[in-house]
Amino acid sequence: MPDSGNSVFWYSYDYASAHTIVISSEHDLSPSSVQYDWLLKDLQNVDKVKTPWLIIESHRPLYEPENIPPERSTIEGIRREIEPLMFEFSVDLFLSGHYHSYFRSCKGLYKELCNNGGPQYITIGTGGATMFFGNETLEDIDFIQNSWKWTEFFTKKFGYGRVTVANATSLHWEFVSDDGLRVLDNVWLAK
Repeated sequence: MPDSGNSVFWYSYDYASAHTIVISSEHDLSPSSVQYDWLLKDLQNVDKVKTPWLIIESHRPLYEPENIPPERSTIEGIRREIEPLMFEFSVDLFLSGHYHSYFRSCKGLYKELCNNGGPQYITIGTGGATMFFGNETLEDIDFIQNSWKWTEFFTKKFGYGRVTVANATSLHWEFVSDDGLRVLDNVWLAK
């Protein structure tokens, strides 16, 4: 594990031209908590010349269109705590899991508004767990009211994510089917 953060639940590392921060959505992220203070310091120390791409990974997402009330209150609480940091430090990409689905937000999502200076949010919880429960279908899913305004793509299909940092100004994200044969979604981020 990288020698930063607490080296287990939250940490960061540089790989090529990307600085990746892994946070724990299962630990306290409120201002002045140990993790929040570490996250703030790490964000303040990112060398945007050396690592122009800033990626944050978390188990739980900050945005997700599925309306599952106990889960929703948790992610909204985390969002209140750290979304301002995503904006202030120009985080490019926020990757998460937890929900058994794939979701990609609009670009620049901040305070539920697209093109508003926030990151691209992607939930990729499609690594093998059951996608649907019982006789549920895509049509049965309860979506958060107005989430369509910030949802670019949503599905419940097995797959994995692939990030390609092309250069200091272009990053390519792909959601690939679990058979590896089809790209089901992709987006280019540009600086």
